Amino acid sequence: MGRPQKEIVLDGSPTRLFAYWLRDLRGSAGFTLVQLARRTGFGKTTVSDAMRGESHPSRPVTLAIVRACGGDVPRWGVFWSQVRRALDPDCPDGPAEITPPPWEDAVGRAGGVHAEHCPADCGRTEPHGWYTESVSTLLRLDTPTPEALERRVVVATCDGLARIPVGVSVPRRAGDTTPAHGLETSVVRGGRLEDEGPQYESYFERVLVLPAPLRAGTRHVYEVRLRIPPAQPMAPHFVHVPLTRSEHFRLRVRFDRARPPRAVWRLAGVPTAVIYERNPGAPVLRPDERGLVEAEFRAMKVGYGYGLCWREPDAG
Repeated sequence: MGRPQKEIVLDGSPTRLFAYWLRDLRGSAGFTLVQLARRTGFGKTTVSDAMRGESHPSRPVTLAIVRACGGDVPRWGVFWSQVRRALDPDCPDGPAEITPPPWEDAVGRAGGVHAEHCPADCGRTEPHGWYTESVSTLLRLDTPTPEALERRVVVATCDGLARIPVGVSVPRRAGDTTPAHGLETSVVRGGRLEDEGPQYESYFERVLVLPAPLRAGTRHVYEVRLRIPPAQPMAPHFVHVPLTRSEHFRLRVRFDRARPPRAVWRLAGVPTAVIYERNPGAPVLRPDERGLVEAEFRAMKVGYGYGLCWREPDAG
């Protein structure tokens, strides 16, 4: 047997999102890379690279894989084009809306593509057996080290849902070359955390084990506290990048009133690359008398960023 492919870390990148679902389709069909290469007529390396998440595969390779796995070729063609457009910085129409599987079929039901965190016999209609109804985050920058309290409401779309991945990307601030880089995560309520799977330099994923398995349609509330370790600088933004359906996001950032930011601006539906441009393309916001800036978002698109960016106060 060949070595398994490296796990794909979903970090908001359209390329990785596409590879994740293409790999999921192959897993549903049960083909090895060798078998899939024979069925598509492309080499094993070409087929493997298409699902690696490092570059967007060509359309012929993608559709050959989809056809061999019994997937919906027209819908995958649309999905491929959406991602291609999202990766084009010169696209005149701006960021594309990306709609990943599962898709509605002719009778209005999603075509069940199962994921590793969903019971194998469920009849779910969402990519992971749940969707996010709301996220409410308070980020404190007036504390000795930045910390965020995040309240999430999720809705189960399958019976028996018992575990939910909790993944957070913590990018380095520009110029930060310190060897240590981490994130402290704890549960305030709604379950307990377990370590599972590999950890990456700037992406930290743990699993929330629910107090009891949920039935389809059940809402569950959990809260987590995220804390940057002491002396670790934080990148000057906080952004929610939905990887599956996410209906509502409310963000409050409390700045240190003694050292207010030079500028604060909203990011709404932007590719991840725009987050790092540090260019306030929207009206500049001002903290209120408590040092708070608030933003709210609805109808969010999968794979795009929503939140706040700021310019830090001058040194000294």
